[in-house]
Amino acid sequence: MRDFGDDAVRSAGPAVVWHGPERAPVVLVLDPAGEAKHDELPATWRPLAEHLRIGWCRLPAESGEAPSVEDLLGSIRQRVHLVAAATAAEPALRLADEYADRVRSVVAVDPAPASGGESPPSDWWDAATGPRRQRLLAEGVRVAAFVSRETDLAVRVEPPVPLGHPDVVARVVQLLLSFQGDRADPEPVEPERAELAGAWQAVRDRVGPALERARRRRG
Repeated sequence: MRDFGDDAVRSAGPAVVWHGPERAPVVLVLDPAGEAKHDELPATWRPLAEHLRIGWCRLPAESGEAPSVEDLLGSIRQRVHLVAAATAAEPALRLADEYADRVRSVVAVDPAPASGGESPPSDWWDAATGPRRQRLLAEGVRVAAFVSRETDLAVRVEPPVPLGHPDVVARVVQLLLSFQGDRADPEPVEPERAELAGAWQAVRDRVGPALERARRRRG
């Protein structure tokens, strides 16, 4: 498993990068790997920023005078979607639990415990986070995760796979779109506002063909 413990990587750029329309649905990315170093989103995420408001947090965002993730959640006027990679998954669940009125969903990419451990990360996720995930669902916060397979020839990167990898972007979008209007939730994931519905439909139109091609390749 790749090591994200090099603070020199994260300190090479801004702690938080924002792109996208101000009134669009907000996706807050918690990235322990330090992508988006040059005040730009990874290239694979930039088309999404045409329709979504994306905040990329290069953890730890608390360094220097940069706002913490808690500060960011407190400053956003709508409920957000959290996307967290690797060891950021556990803090993302904690944040969603503490700020359930500010978070609509959590997507974890190759989740792993912050403290490490010998058991496979997927076993940790299933066993250790189950009660919290159930509590979040009861509060109207959807939670989903996917684990990259080391044998997946389409990825060709040792897990945890970078958030900028095209396959990761496709799966994240697929999960976010699957939440929209899910009647198992106490309320729709997005409020019935025309501009938000239009933004999600634009994302679906933009990435739908690529997702279908990826499904055919894996199938």
